[in-house]
Amino acid sequence: MSVNKLLMNLCFGQYTKLSARCYASVAANLVNNDSIRPKTGILMLNMGGPANIDQVHEYLLRIMTDRDMIQLPVQSKLGPWIAKRRTPEVQKKYSEIGGGSPILQWTNKQGELLCKKLNKISPETAPHKYYVAFRYADPLTEDTLERIRNDGVQHTVLFSQYPQYSCSTSGSSFNAIYNYYKTRELPSEMKWSIIDRWATHPLLVKTFAERIKQELAQFPSEKRDDVIILFSAHSLPLQVVSRGDSYPAEVGATVALVMQELNYCNPYSLVWQSKVGPTAWLGPFTDEALKGYVKQGKKNFILVPIAFVNEHIETLHELDIEYCQELAHELGIERIRRAAAPNDHPIFIDALADIVASHLRSQQPINPKFLTRCPHCVNLNCEASKSWYAKICKI
Repeated sequence: MSVNKLLMNLCFGQYTKLSARCYASVAANLVNNDSIRPKTGILMLNMGGPANIDQVHEYLLRIMTDRDMIQLPVQSKLGPWIAKRRTPEVQKKYSEIGGGSPILQWTNKQGELLCKKLNKISPETAPHKYYVAFRYADPLTEDTLERIRNDGVQHTVLFSQYPQYSCSTSGSSFNAIYNYYKTRELPSEMKWSIIDRWATHPLLVKTFAERIKQELAQFPSEKRDDVIILFSAHSLPLQVVSRGDSYPAEVGATVALVMQELNYCNPYSLVWQSKVGPTAWLGPFTDEALKGYVKQGKKNFILVPIAFVNEHIETLHELDIEYCQELAHELGIERIRRAAAPNDHPIFIDALADIVASHLRSQQPINPKFLTRCPHCVNLNCEASKSWYAKICKI
């Protein structure tokens, strides 16, 4: 018996509510079953990370030659040179966190839990199936788009896994989809819509607040009120900020709401990490902030990866090893802890599900902000991409 007939037989009834509940109970067990044709596909966009040491060079090469991510002079030559030069150093870092990035495992876990919950709370759009589209590592965006075509998805939701939008990260993923379809026909009969940012979602805010509370509880009660909470986000080149990229403001909005959720229980600051190259980047930098506060006599800290939804090299190595271990020892910090990324926290899974379910119920397939370029945008591909998205989302 086919899945469709099984669902009909199991769920057939006189009352709509009963049918919906029955459909949801069956659909909940069909998460990412390759034998079913999904009604709704959730395409989870992120930059990704190398699964093992051997993939590091290719991963860096893709980053260093992506002009949405980074702009270099004579990039076709300088980008590959930088990637080759940095490979041994980055391989060493990945070897120190287990030999590869865990971002795919976390994204798969999040996708599974998301679809299971969606099948229950949004049975009218079920069955749901998640897809992972990484920008610089497997599964690559173009490969995943081919899978979606082959699966015959009726409605594909492009769901950025960067809560705060940046042209360098979120924008690069969306442009990659546009670039793929520039020379291909869109799947016929497929509906498209976009979730491009969700920096202020209340359940995302609550997730970060709960992660911070867990770490604050590990400090002695007499020290707890003096702990400085450092919200650390990936920095951007100042030239990108000056063009009007909304990322710094959106990160700041998340921080403000998290501290409101915490009733402003502790001193806090927004700092920036992962600067690359000699050009000016948005600061203050996380390591320099720690040094500055220690000079002021501060001794207890919590680092919060406020712009990351799962663990990867920037949390597991930069924050945990370089700052919480090595730098803390060098500076004589008394106590420093790092809040976990959202990962599979139940409240975070509820956040993802609510974001998608609300989007599916809404009459807005695309955010007008997404269709608006930065005031000083210099990326002509961005202009073409946004026009294309307006067309496919029927704006």
